[in-house]
Amino acid sequence: MTTGHIKLLDFVRAARTDNLAAMELLPNGADISTIGRLPFVVAQSYESAHHVLVAGADSYRKPGIVRNVILDGLGENLFTAEGDRWLAKRKPVAPVFGLDNLDALGALMLETVDGVTAEWQAGEVDIQAAMTRLTIEVALRGLLGVDDAAEQLAGQVRDSFEVILEWITNKFNNPALPRARVPTTRNKQLAAAQAELRQAVHSLMVERRGSGGQSFDILSQLLVAQADGAELTDDDIIDECIGFMFAGHETTASTLTWALYELSLRPDLQAVVRDEGSRLVDPAGGLIAELATLTQAEAVTRETLRMYPSGISIVRSAKQRTTLAGRKIRRGTLVMIPVYAIQRSSQYWDRPDEFDPSRHDGDRDDVGYLPFGLGPRRCLGARFARTELLIALSRICTAWKLSYDRPQPPRPITAPSLRAEGELPLTIAQR
Repeated sequence: MTTGHIKLLDFVRAARTDNLAAMELLPNGADISTIGRLPFVVAQSYESAHHVLVAGADSYRKPGIVRNVILDGLGENLFTAEGDRWLAKRKPVAPVFGLDNLDALGALMLETVDGVTAEWQAGEVDIQAAMTRLTIEVALRGLLGVDDAAEQLAGQVRDSFEVILEWITNKFNNPALPRARVPTTRNKQLAAAQAELRQAVHSLMVERRGSGGQSFDILSQLLVAQADGAELTDDDIIDECIGFMFAGHETTASTLTWALYELSLRPDLQAVVRDEGSRLVDPAGGLIAELATLTQAEAVTRETLRMYPSGISIVRSAKQRTTLAGRKIRRGTLVMIPVYAIQRSSQYWDRPDEFDPSRHDGDRDDVGYLPFGLGPRRCLGARFARTELLIALSRICTAWKLSYDRPQPPRPITAPSLRAEGELPLTIAQR
């Protein structure tokens, strides 16, 4: 086990302007690295990351600096809960993301993707903004069950959610700003948006209970679980729905943006994904079974998640004395797992900075690959996200031809997910 060291001043200078540039300072071949004399360790090898998230997971928790931002912005949910509270929340929620519901959820996604993209106009489009809108619509349908008849309510959800996302992004980029409980102008705007969003979700709950019909969106499934005796209060359900909207919209929009950008540079690969997507209009054997045949779309998705993980790092805090890669770790030490750096490391990947979906053909183990995390806190909505990604990529390429005409590639930034700086303009033409 080898330990590297990064000078504190070099790391601070790089991180202040570009989080990705800071990762380039990591010493090659080290299992872990220290930063100055700070109680801060970078678990930069996949093996050390695996230990933190899987084998030694009981020794770590989400640090307060991260937990508090999400807690202030979204409320208590699976992303912020710890220990027994997390286990109690996870038990009734996990089944709603199971395979039993996925065909029906996928049908909602397919209908939504086709409906939104049918409104596009040929010409230049900011694909990043378009994917943000698309994933919001999928979240409204697949997570909350909002239909066209509830468009006014959907508008309230969109507007409120945008304010909350902006607050979270600003807080992550400026951690010295006061907590949400301090009555600043921005924090008052956050509180108003949170109240409106919670009221909108509550109205949907009341409507759903009174409808008596069967629905497969996540909100409806949580209400069924509650009626069947699960320990879920109405506030619990609202908190989880808001949390899943954040995770299911922001990260998926980021991944779709980068996937479509890479496909816009590769017309041949785009055509293959198009041909696969044409089979999804009315899949006779079930949607999920058909998705399993989209081998090229799957490979593009996996390679996009490798090169452009929406969360570039995972941070944990040692809750007790422990050992990592042979080094003693004190209680309270922050441990960062640089997902972006690991997934672009030549230690695990040939030509790591080259977009090559073919590397995912055949049976390859997942060493060096952790876009959804690992272990007990691995993203619960990973299957939901994968389904949405495959459907959206395939159907967009079926209906539209995409190209990128700018001389320079887009610059990735964290805001807080991995996005393109400014706009990402693609030229689209109907097929």
